[in-house]
Amino acid sequence: MKSSRSLLLALALSGVITVTAACGDKKDDGAAAPATASATSAAPSSTADARTELANAFNKLNGTTMAYTTETATGAVATTKLNGSIDPSKQASSGKMTISAQGRNIDAEMIVVGTDVYLKVALPLPGVDPKKWMHVDGTKTSLSKLGLGNPDDPANVKGISDAIVTAERTGSGSYKGTVDLTKRNVPSTSAALLQQMGDAAKSVPFEATINSDGFLTSLTMNVPAAGQVPATTAKSTFTDFGKPVTIAKPADAETQAAPAALLAQFS
Repeated sequence: MKSSRSLLLALALSGVITVTAACGDKKDDGAAAPATASATSAAPSSTADARTELANAFNKLNGTTMAYTTETATGAVATTKLNGSIDPSKQASSGKMTISAQGRNIDAEMIVVGTDVYLKVALPLPGVDPKKWMHVDGTKTSLSKLGLGNPDDPANVKGISDAIVTAERTGSGSYKGTVDLTKRNVPSTSAALLQQMGDAAKSVPFEATINSDGFLTSLTMNVPAAGQVPATTAKSTFTDFGKPVTIAKPADAETQAAPAALLAQFS
């Protein structure tokens, strides 16, 4: 089950440890990149003012449909690219992921609706039909055990505003600062890794951008190494705020229950 553990590691690194399920900059695919100005275009703001502006931008993501992209690089262990959409009102998210780990690429798709998780992984797993969606009943396990964040927060940005230690405006709509990750409510697996980071977890650098409507449009964090997990760079972008999103559970004929032996690997 080594490959399934690799999938878990990549999922966890993309959605739990790195705060962002982190999104890649979509400048190359036609999506409008958030406009930022140089650090000299606006006078630095006080930490209090910048923190308030950032908190407001984070909070605007709550309850808003959007598209997101993710790019996470965890040393030489794994890279993860994820893009998808979110409908917080329905506790739903979906995404397509490419994981590069142990010298191979793994493609995966996921749909989360409430406590129901559906995974389709291009990876030979015992007792799993790769053409069907593998269903995980979240009432019998937890999303955090699968390395997944809340369905309405796949980029895992909620609660960051409360963890900001320093913040300043570096330009029109651009910010930088540090966050104390120990102040966030994270799953026990993440908490253990944060403990291994030591004091470095209390001063993790970030950069962020906010658009003219006050939405957070990008977040980049450089998370320090934790035990055997190398330092991680996580980039996130958010677009298409308020646009219609359709996320539905797969038909019963297209699903299968996740094998108990596989779920045991995530305990």
